[in-house]
Amino acid sequence: MLQIAICDDNKAELLRIRELIEEFKASHSSIYNIKYDTFSSGLDLLMATENGTSYDILILDVVMPLMTGIEVATEIRKKNTLSKILFLTSSREFAVDSYKVDAFYYLLKPIKKEGLIPLLEKAFSDLVDKKEKGILVKCKTCLTNVLLHNLEYIEVLGRTLFFHLTSDEVLESLGTMSQLENDLLSDKRFIKPHRSYLVNMDWIQRITDKDIITFSNKPVPISRELYKTIKQTYINYSFDG
Repeated sequence: MLQIAICDDNKAELLRIRELIEEFKASHSSIYNIKYDTFSSGLDLLMATENGTSYDILILDVVMPLMTGIEVATEIRKKNTLSKILFLTSSREFAVDSYKVDAFYYLLKPIKKEGLIPLLEKAFSDLVDKKEKGILVKCKTCLTNVLLHNLEYIEVLGRTLFFHLTSDEVLESLGTMSQLENDLLSDKRFIKPHRSYLVNMDWIQRITDKDIITFSNKPVPISRELYKTIKQTYINYSFDG
């Protein structure tokens, strides 16, 4: 299931977007299982996410009372780096701020079908590609398919691979890093900052001159000679989305 959150304090705009989502949902029912929720305030949306609801696409009005769409997105990004965020506004003045939360797109009001529908097509296509990719990991007790969007980073010690998942679970498997590199480095999400590590850039919280800090606050070392390349690759990936 793919879930959408629509948040706008303007009732007319909220209804218009809801109608377009319904139209998109009906025309894509054979491809996607879509569910959506509507919110008239950012605080209500945040409460829903804090109660455990995770949205794949967030359609946020920028200018709302009490809490702006940018502020809402900033809070959500602290725990969720994968959602596609689409901002709606009647002004371009917040465009720069939208990049700080890795916005998928910035759509000017009034919302039109020819503007929103193609963006939904692209967002869903990207999400499905990311969610469906995985690798088979042979652990000591089982064989499991690890979806790449759930993989934070991999480290190797000797001939043991440690798969660090976003759930804080760590899977152990016998093998070498070279066996994984061809598959993972062909996916633009992954980088190799050190000979013993592969990292999913979707789960990078920040980069220092010595290491990468993941969203689970785990440090991954960066080789000195690779620092500039890794930093630029991450910047490019963040802006390309």
